Amino acid sequence: MNSTAPIAIDSLDATNFLDIDMESETLRQNAMNGMLAEWAVRKPFYARRNGLAVAVCARAKDVREVYTHPEIFTVIAPPYDAYKVFDIFGGLESVLQMDGERHARVRRLMTPAFMPSGVQQLENAIDTIIKEKLDNIAAMGAEFDVMEHFSRDIIVRVLLEASFKLTPEQQEVFSRMHNSMGLATEFEPDKPLPEEFINTVVAVRKVIDEIVAERRKNPGDDMISHLVMARDEGRGLNDEELFGQINSICAAGLGTTAATIGGALYILGKHPEQLDLLKREPQLVDIAVEECLRYHGPGINTFTRFTTQDTELGGVFIPKDMPVIASIQAASYDPEEFADPLRFDIRRSPRAILAFGSGPHFCIGNRLARLIMRKAILKLITRFPNLRLADPNFKPVYTGFPGELCLTKLPMRID
Repeated sequence: MNSTAPIAIDSLDATNFLDIDMESETLRQNAMNGMLAEWAVRKPFYARRNGLAVAVCARAKDVREVYTHPEIFTVIAPPYDAYKVFDIFGGLESVLQMDGERHARVRRLMTPAFMPSGVQQLENAIDTIIKEKLDNIAAMGAEFDVMEHFSRDIIVRVLLEASFKLTPEQQEVFSRMHNSMGLATEFEPDKPLPEEFINTVVAVRKVIDEIVAERRKNPGDDMISHLVMARDEGRGLNDEELFGQINSICAAGLGTTAATIGGALYILGKHPEQLDLLKREPQLVDIAVEECLRYHGPGINTFTRFTTQDTELGGVFIPKDMPVIASIQAASYDPEEFADPLRFDIRRSPRAILAFGSGPHFCIGNRLARLIMRKAILKLITRFPNLRLADPNFKPVYTGFPGELCLTKLPMRID
């Protein structure tokens, strides 16, 4: 490892540098107040993250360029100590941090569990879980919090309980891992990783080791058994690959669906005429979900890429080894892609949205996420036809690991 960061901020074109910290809470809380829409019409620019120089792109064509050319914009971080800040998995290697043939092989082994047939096997469990939540909400009275009482643990129960068949104790370890991921990206480059994060990684490794050993001994019809038993050209996932994939699915995937459900219901609530339209015409739910994902996706950006060579992006020079942050949410406000992009319209039927990425790393779990979103929203508005924001002037506050847009709360009324 090299302890020196490769790109000095003062070596970059100062006229194209925005004095913002991509890690800051100020940016997260203000991103949806017009900032990302402004980014969507400008060329890539330079900024900071944890004191490191980064390039940021936000126009849809530039974001796609980054996602579809992994030979130039790779997810594999160069060997600099300072770049440990970009590893939210604590050394458990994920398919999200692989490129090339190895990425393709591991993804092929994972794909069957996320194909339509595999996702459909979870429909009954999803319906049961959502019904339980709606029953609980009905018993609470006139008001409930979408995040606490509805969306937050739907995906936890669908993935960890229904699909992976994990015990409550095992589920809790992965929940802790998800909650501590942000700690890995907050440390200063010359400081050790936070002890809480290190302890959580150790606990996750121990639990995954137990799970894999049990599934090898007694394989079942669950997603982890499928990963353990999967073979591609006679080869399966080795232990490190298994550990990394199980961790990334169980931990990293937990917050994203909760964030998208919360974001969708917030945007629908802020546009009551659109919410009323969906109530009258529930057959619009599929395209409504797509418009919700476009208008308020799970995060400002996804996993950082790194340039493998000196290159140019959108007319801007990007030196070798530079971190590149692609803003999927800003790209959804690009007027070159979506006419009148700040208008929320559930009849829009947007195409090629970037909420789940693009290219080789297109989110493998997007079918499951979309299915859960459709069912959650449709069943909620059907059960409670008077659903609305508790406060029409509600101001969102966001949380999550860096770049994530997960509402801390969303009060709604059903009376």
